[in-house]
Amino acid sequence: MINEINGINASDTWHDAIAVFTEVPASSTEATRPNIFRIAGFPRRETVSSNVLAYFFDPAEGHGLKDLMLKALLRTIHKEDMDVSDVSVSTEASTGKNNRIDILLDLPDISIAIENKVDAGLYNDLADYRSWAAEQSNNDSAIVIVLHPFNKFVLKDHPSARGLVVGQDLFDVHYDELFRNALGMLGEYSLDADPRSVDLLQQFIDNYSPERKQKKMDNTAADITQFVLQANGIEQQLVNVRQSFEKYTEAARSKLQTVHADLISRWAEESPVKGKSVTLADNWEWPKRHKPFNNQYYAQSFKLENPGSGDGDRIITCEFFFNIEFNDGYVVSDPKSGSFNTIWYKAYWGGRNPNQKPEVRITNPYNQTLDAKLTKSNEDIKNAVEAAVERTLKTCWNI
Repeated sequence: MINEINGINASDTWHDAIAVFTEVPASSTEATRPNIFRIAGFPRRETVSSNVLAYFFDPAEGHGLKDLMLKALLRTIHKEDMDVSDVSVSTEASTGKNNRIDILLDLPDISIAIENKVDAGLYNDLADYRSWAAEQSNNDSAIVIVLHPFNKFVLKDHPSARGLVVGQDLFDVHYDELFRNALGMLGEYSLDADPRSVDLLQQFIDNYSPERKQKKMDNTAADITQFVLQANGIEQQLVNVRQSFEKYTEAARSKLQTVHADLISRWAEESPVKGKSVTLADNWEWPKRHKPFNNQYYAQSFKLENPGSGDGDRIITCEFFFNIEFNDGYVVSDPKSGSFNTIWYKAYWGGRNPNQKPEVRITNPYNQTLDAKLTKSNEDIKNAVEAAVERTLKTCWNI
């Protein structure tokens, strides 16, 4: 006997496949946090890394972390007793042989030439670095540190190490060694530090720490394995789910666009508040570039102003949008509070892209369901939107 669901042949749908797609605990993968290095497009740029490190190595900079990173570096090479009362920091220091030292630290007791490696191999004349650093110091004492993210890095007998002795005037420091020491000391320094600098340091560590990157890769692998196991045998049905959902979102988007355009046309002839002067100052849809399956929030918006209200430039924005789940950057929905047939509505003070803090929100609850379903006619939806807008404007402008 062929099983039918709401009159649809279930063997041709994905209903049963979804029903057996059991819920399993999510992996420990954390949501991707904003990171200035990735956003700016230089997550692995060596010069950027060197400049940021030089900033934090300099106790005189405005970060407020004082000698935290410098002490962390010295602790890594077991020279934590060095005097750091007077420090000079420079980058791209040119030697007499026209070699460039990534970071040069001049301390009262010693000068430190740092060769910072992010991706490239080691091919530098480290002996020249040490000689130049010693010449620039007040006491002719200098060492070279190779800072790197490589787990199988061997400095001993390396061609670049000729003329230097590992552990005496040449040291290799792994990024994560430096970061662990810095984070271990951060608590005692952070109270006096600029919070933005602390956050920048955390972002720098997130971006350049091989240990943290590996953890994310491990979690990613676990997510892939989990999905593959869950989807085994029902791959085509899951593809059908995605395609069906994309069709739904595109159809709903098209329907709300039509409703929005009709309301604009209607309001051009008559105000949404009968007998009152209300101007449609602007209108837009969000987001402009719509990716149906990835985006769960699609809105049509109106920016309205009432020149005769006495409120000056007090502007109200009203939005109506779909679907079951959304995160507009200000409020995250509870999927249980709506359905794929729900149209949402909200209103707030201000025009496009305001900071929608609680004090500017008008509707309460902020995101609320409209008195019409997506499956209703366009005219029913237009009437529901218009009624919600009218209620909002009458309340806020006392008209």
